[in-house]
Amino acid sequence: MADLKEKIAAEVNRLNKEIIEIRRDLHMHPELSGKEERTSSVVARYLEDLGLEVRRCKKNYGVIGLLRSENPGPTVALRADMDALPLEERTGLPFSSKTDGVMHACGHDVHTAVLLGTAAVLARIREALRGNALFLFQPSEEFFPGGALGMIEEGALDDPKPDAVFALHTTPVPVGRISIIDGPIIGSVSTLSLRIFGRGGHFSAPHLAVDPIVVASHVVVALDSMMTRKVDPVDSAVLTFGTVQGGTRDNIIGDMVVLRGNIGSLDEEICKTLMGELEKVVKGITEGMGATYKLKYIHGYPTTRNDPKMTAYVKKVAGAVLGEENVLSTKPMLGGEDFSYFLRKIPGAMFLLGTQNPETEPIPIVNHDPRFNPDERAIAIGMKVMANLVAHYGLR
Repeated sequence: MADLKEKIAAEVNRLNKEIIEIRRDLHMHPELSGKEERTSSVVARYLEDLGLEVRRCKKNYGVIGLLRSENPGPTVALRADMDALPLEERTGLPFSSKTDGVMHACGHDVHTAVLLGTAAVLARIREALRGNALFLFQPSEEFFPGGALGMIEEGALDDPKPDAVFALHTTPVPVGRISIIDGPIIGSVSTLSLRIFGRGGHFSAPHLAVDPIVVASHVVVALDSMMTRKVDPVDSAVLTFGTVQGGTRDNIIGDMVVLRGNIGSLDEEICKTLMGELEKVVKGITEGMGATYKLKYIHGYPTTRNDPKMTAYVKKVAGAVLGEENVLSTKPMLGGEDFSYFLRKIPGAMFLLGTQNPETEPIPIVNHDPRFNPDERAIAIGMKVMANLVAHYGLR
């Protein structure tokens, strides 16, 4: 293992500057879910230049790269997501986003760069590999129904069928460390859109109107209380409204408010149950206050569950690469991640890649914050771990 590990480390060190530049280019040109045209082209060209077999999905911007070794063995798949978020960047970086209102605030530019670098490393040590490496560059992770299902439907996992699949995700823990847990690591998530209809009027005569902002305020507070009374304290669930939109100016009582939010839980059934309870609360409040409502609910990604054996393998490999003291256990998160669809087809695991620099960022800045600025030293670490996961899988 030591000789192969050293070969990978040498290639990572040689490629690191190039991959960082690719990451910065991707960061400057972020693309929203379902619009990753430029990003997918950058990915496809890079893989083609490496001599990989490259296939671009027809129904979305997914890119599939296949590296075949000359030696028989298993096929290991690695996945990275490529889309950005609708946020205005506030990092002040010289390579900040050039697209107004769009930013890589969840680290998908890092994920993509790491996987491109991993492909380059493995291509350069092809003769030492056993089996194949399958690279899955996935669009639209941030927006339902996601890009994973579309890639699966187009046969991304069919020829050859992977024996294992792995992915990483940036997380605000100190750079140089990764964290992982077997079983549920990221919860199921569902999205809801709630429209509350009132009756408009003049600000000076609220008694002649039905103010949907007031109704919506009661709904939000009541639903917050509902979560503590309808979910077993031993279980985990979260309800958050990310947007509340209503009104046109200060002296007008509007006639509609739109609330959009997410429900997350480690148990998909809890999400479904909570939606039924949520509608009961909404119905009671709106009827009691003279308003009406329309509720749209989409059950989104299932829980991301790491296979215990694959988790143990990640710990073993990462421990050998980084030192066992830098491989930590993590708590499950209630976020949502459509890598879960790949894990439903193939045994595998996701690990969290530390990207925080404690010296410049003593208080971690979390994903989806417009100030999110991952430490680029994490890119080489991600490349080393991912490349070793592939290289050593056939040697187990």
